[in-house]
Amino acid sequence: MESKQPAIKVGFLISYDYKYVKEALPLVYPFADYIAFAIDKDRKTWSGNNFILPESFFDWVREYDVDNKIHIYEDSFYVSELSSIECDVRERNMLSSYMGLDGWHIFVDSDEYFLDFENFVKYIKSLNANIPTQIYAGLITLFQKDDNGYFVINTHETYPVATNNPRYVGCRLSENFEISLYTNFKVLHQSWARDNDEIKQKLSNWGHKTDFDVEAYYNFWKAINKQTYRYVRSFHPLDPWLWPSLEYFEAKDIQELTRKVKDFLQEKENAKNREDNIRLKDIIPPILYKLKARLKKK
Repeated sequence: MESKQPAIKVGFLISYDYKYVKEALPLVYPFADYIAFAIDKDRKTWSGNNFILPESFFDWVREYDVDNKIHIYEDSFYVSELSSIECDVRERNMLSSYMGLDGWHIFVDSDEYFLDFENFVKYIKSLNANIPTQIYAGLITLFQKDDNGYFVINTHETYPVATNNPRYVGCRLSENFEISLYTNFKVLHQSWARDNDEIKQKLSNWGHKTDFDVEAYYNFWKAINKQTYRYVRSFHPLDPWLWPSLEYFEAKDIQELTRKVKDFLQEKENAKNREDNIRLKDIIPPILYKLKARLKKK
């Protein structure tokens, strides 16, 4: 008898940037078994600030959820005695318990767009689900946007995106896992590519808001445009070397940007494969020649 595959469970943390989930959800919905939205019942952020979630959002969820996969989990996720990061970890653990600790847990925040979730699900289903495992994906962060496109951070940043041991100790990092797997799957992160007011709100509620000069960084962010972005170097607010430079993609919206980034990554992969094939052609003939000479000598 064939054993049942572990469930694919996707958790979204819904807050002031709820509108972006309308772009993120369609990328994962067809391939997930279970989806949960965690929403603070008092409409508080991790910093204790208030946010508004209109009833029209819930109307949209009910209309979109044709397969009855989405579960709304409302609870008190803000605790005044805890830091923003501690509230982050606490909410992820509470949501994991709500979803049930079995299966594969995948956290995708409202403003994160998984570029190839279908094949990611196929990949994790091929793994041994009995071994506690942490899976990493590449994070492609958007830093700014203008009327014609997006400024994208040129880096190879990775972060933990899935686990079958959903007991979190540091944001999405789980504890007591035996295997860490680093994959080539990518997640596009809206992150900083927002309107001015949204960035102010993000910075005032961000878990790392006390770790750097928020006002100075906000002014730097506002100065990014098509004339200045080429000269930006090492600009991550916490670890500058993590973000070496910026690239620009012309795109009218996230859907077009997603397609262009996927094509860009595929072309890079094709170019790498072509280069590897050329190297093999250069290496193999000399090896065969030496082997043939050695056999002949013997």
